[in-house]
Amino acid sequence: MLKMQLSKHCFDVYNELLETTLKHYRLGCTKPIMFALGKYGDLFTHTLYMQMKSRLPQKDQVLMQQAANARENAVMAVRRGELVTAERLFAEARVPLESNSLSPESRLLHKSFLEQAEAYLDYHNGDFDRVYTRTSVALAIDVVLEKEYGYEILHIHRIQLLHNLVRTEARHMCFERAIELASQLLAYLEGALEVLPFSGFWGSEYVVRQPKEVVAATFAQITSEVAVILAGKNPQLASSLLAVFKHNIQLQAHGSHHGHPRAYAWFLLKEAFVGNDIATFLERASHFLAEGRADTPLLWYATVVDLVALCSDFDEPCKRIVKQEVALNAASWKFLPQRFFALLGIHSQVG
Repeated sequence: MLKMQLSKHCFDVYNELLETTLKHYRLGCTKPIMFALGKYGDLFTHTLYMQMKSRLPQKDQVLMQQAANARENAVMAVRRGELVTAERLFAEARVPLESNSLSPESRLLHKSFLEQAEAYLDYHNGDFDRVYTRTSVALAIDVVLEKEYGYEILHIHRIQLLHNLVRTEARHMCFERAIELASQLLAYLEGALEVLPFSGFWGSEYVVRQPKEVVAATFAQITSEVAVILAGKNPQLASSLLAVFKHNIQLQAHGSHHGHPRAYAWFLLKEAFVGNDIATFLERASHFLAEGRADTPLLWYATVVDLVALCSDFDEPCKRIVKQEVALNAASWKFLPQRFFALLGIHSQVG
């Protein structure tokens, strides 16, 4: 990035900014993660659970809880690579559907979440066509549950299902399609896009009915997916992908009231990084890193990845200090994406 001819004054300014950024990085390292997923998941689940509790027969609630436990254990088994166990648990979770022991409403609810969970196994196995098929089924079910049974909270579940397709496209190396869909989802959440290119009813009036905390957390999660996709990409590809992104969403200092402040802050510093605006990137990254991982650890980690990449073009000893400190600290960071280890100069995952 700095392989151009620069004056000694420029290098001195950049090194000074880098030293400040390193100090703020150290400060941010000491602050704990306040991961949004727990709060978001709890609020989403509680809202859905309370509605189910008020509507569904007690017998159905018991059966669905048992099936949900099997489903969640199956997903954990997939994450551990225990695929035979996962298949067995998914079969156990399907029993209430196959035995017709649930009411039509309960059946729809259970099938939607089961299709989503089994799509994760398909994703793990690289069966992307099957991921799309299951996701389409779950989306169609959610539309029925929203329109005919009044489950408004499932509008955000539809966004989450489409978020899973962003991840799927990225895994399939279709980065432009992944970024295009992610940008559409974010534009929709912030009210800049009224309709998404998928069947079902859409509109900003459905988003504003969702809990603001859930919308903000969803916005941050999708932004984090974008950050993971862009991390480590060569400048030309990263610039091209960011251009696709900016076609659908405007990067503003504070964004709309539907989004997440740190997500917007990350977009702006990433824009500076991709645009080779080194001084602006370091200034923005300095503030961002000082705040710590907070409730968006993936955005913080992606910023550190860019900082390490930038340091490769700086003079010793500053770049050596940055790389060594980051490699030492990052070995124990929670929720750090696996592919970030190599980008941060870490040879093996710890913890």
